Amino acid sequence: MPSIVVFNDEGNVVYQNSVDDVHELVKTIRDGGDLPGFSESPPPVRINGLIILAEQSPICKRTAPKLTQKQCQVLQCLANSLTPEQTAMKMGLSEESIRLYLRILKKKFKTESRDQLMAMAGYLGLCNPYQNEPPEAS
Repeated sequence: MPSIVVFNDEGNVVYQNSVDDVHELVKTIRDGGDLPGFSESPPPVRINGLIILAEQSPICKRTAPKLTQKQCQVLQCLANSLTPEQTAMKMGLSEESIRLYLRILKKKFKTESRDQLMAMAGYLGLCNPYQNEPPEAS
């Protein structure tokens, strides 16, 4: 059974459902009908070819979590393409400590992978691959 996932501009899932007929769902969205199985008021949705795009909701803005100076340093090292081992050497910490920082950061940013973490940190302006020193902690 095919499923459909609708993301907003920030990459957050705003709707996900399994459907028997994707074409019927696309027609429903095109005609302004309700999204099946959506319990809240449906987000504004537009169709672009076969891709369904949700309009960005004003309440979906993400803010940067509070970070320590060391967490900012770890983010900046990763933005500069350093491995956890290289980051540990640069910061004078163990590699396990850096991996712990990464787990904590992923939890703070509500991300599942290092790539997602770095994308979100970059989007929020918390690190810059063209800069060597981390910005001040928030």
